[in-house]
Amino acid sequence: MSIRLGVGVLLACMVTVALAWLAVARPFAAHPPHRPPALIAHRCGTADAPENTLAACRLAISYGVKKLWVSVQVTQDGIPVLYRPRDLSALTDGTGEVAQTPYAALVKLNAGWQFKETGASGAVTYPYRDTPVHIPALEDLIDQLPEDVELFIDIKTPDAAHAAQAIAGVLQRRHFWSRTWLYSTQADNLQAFGPHAQARRFEAREATRQRLLSLLLEQRCPGSPPAGAQVGFELRRDLEVTEALTLGKGTSKVSALLWNDHAIACFNAAGGTRIVLFGINSEPDYRLAAGLGADAVMVDSPKAASAYRLRDRGPLRRLLARWGWPGS
Repeated sequence: MSIRLGVGVLLACMVTVALAWLAVARPFAAHPPHRPPALIAHRCGTADAPENTLAACRLAISYGVKKLWVSVQVTQDGIPVLYRPRDLSALTDGTGEVAQTPYAALVKLNAGWQFKETGASGAVTYPYRDTPVHIPALEDLIDQLPEDVELFIDIKTPDAAHAAQAIAGVLQRRHFWSRTWLYSTQADNLQAFGPHAQARRFEAREATRQRLLSLLLEQRCPGSPPAGAQVGFELRRDLEVTEALTLGKGTSKVSALLWNDHAIACFNAAGGTRIVLFGINSEPDYRLAAGLGADAVMVDSPKAASAYRLRDRGPLRRLLARWGWPGS
């Protein structure tokens, strides 16, 4: 009798585990349409730590982020480094431009000099003035990345040919092409990678913007990107609409919600399009992006975003995520 009871209990446990596994595994099947979008840490998490620094990148990874977005410029002596503004005084304790400064001088600057935090009382502090962090070379970041982390390089230099040569050299030496996506608001910076067959590039921003505006204002899909393209644009964008008039011009300013189900369908018409939505810095916008089926979202605070991304999952998947279960 006790043996039968034991077997019965064992079978019941096995059935329970099997049902639980099916409940968890179902969302893992072949990229379901509303799977939570992956998080991309914008400038490695510009709201959580000094942007584009190794400290920020490590912090983003500690929150489970597997995709890092970094701004890259090239120094006077041809070294690609992580820095966004043209003027060094915008973020550091130095002056001048990155393109006119040798790498040896850049690494002496404090990239966290202007980073500030506001406490609960409203007091503002500059925590990195006493604990400086430096401008890293792109190569230094790549050397420290875990094998499952992907890099998105936003090229911030007007010298397209020079930047492409310098960045391609790093990616070639480090065998990092397959884990890198290239982006720029300037189409020339992407076109300069044409000779490099391994280069994975976003669709030009102008093409993405034109398609979104045609969908929004003309109510038509003017053609989809090529199959497998990577595209990125803001979920919401402040725009100015100008019309030419006999007595001058008229301009209206709008905050446009650019993406909806029709836009997603248009961009996906050729199949396999990867859609990244920029500027997702609130839980409502994250949920909207997830509902649309975005593949990834760019966030300023991986700390905040990882919390509300976790809330989007069922209890069992949340538990698996905390254990580091693949795909959870």
